[in-house]
Amino acid sequence: ALYTPVDSSDSEEETELSEREVARRKWVRRLRSVWRKITAAMWVAATCFMIYYTNFFRVIWEHPSIEKTGLYLGFACMSFNVMLLFFFAVYCDWWLGIKTPWETTYPKAIPVMSITGIITFLAFAVAFWPVWGFWSLLIQFMFFMGFLNSAQFLPSGAIGSVMMFVILIGAFFTSELIPHEGLAHYK
Repeated sequence: ALYTPVDSSDSEEETELSEREVARRKWVRRLRSVWRKITAAMWVAATCFMIYYTNFFRVIWEHPSIEKTGLYLGFACMSFNVMLLFFFAVYCDWWLGIKTPWETTYPKAIPVMSITGIITFLAFAVAFWPVWGFWSLLIQFMFFMGFLNSAQFLPSGAIGSVMMFVILIGAFFTSELIPHEGLAHYK
């Protein structure tokens, strides 16, 4: 794992606390974990519903109003970021066994990926605007949150990283499984 959260309660601190306070802190940690899972499940469910309702992938492949230049630029930038994530999460961490945080090994990666992510968002906004209008911004935000929160349900380590890429690639083929042409776009 690239990031290991630091627990707020140290063992030295807990020895000085009463038994009741230790139990309370334990339950607070559990409830926070459950709340994170519930929130993540809601984002993933909302994203799945949005994909179904809009038949997102069929519309972006087949709708004549999609701005193709913005779509291709968005896919190029997104592919660049996905390849870099694959390089860091799978190749560097799993294959090469580099355990230092990639932010220290490759300090320019985060700014480059951030700029590429902003360009991706803007390119997709231009591409989707003729079809969904203002909703295209909300659709992109929901995709971002759903994809980000799906990681809550994956195992940590290399297998979780590979599963995340499988989910990303598998989402592109959902259009073949949805029985309608999309219910939320301009005709």
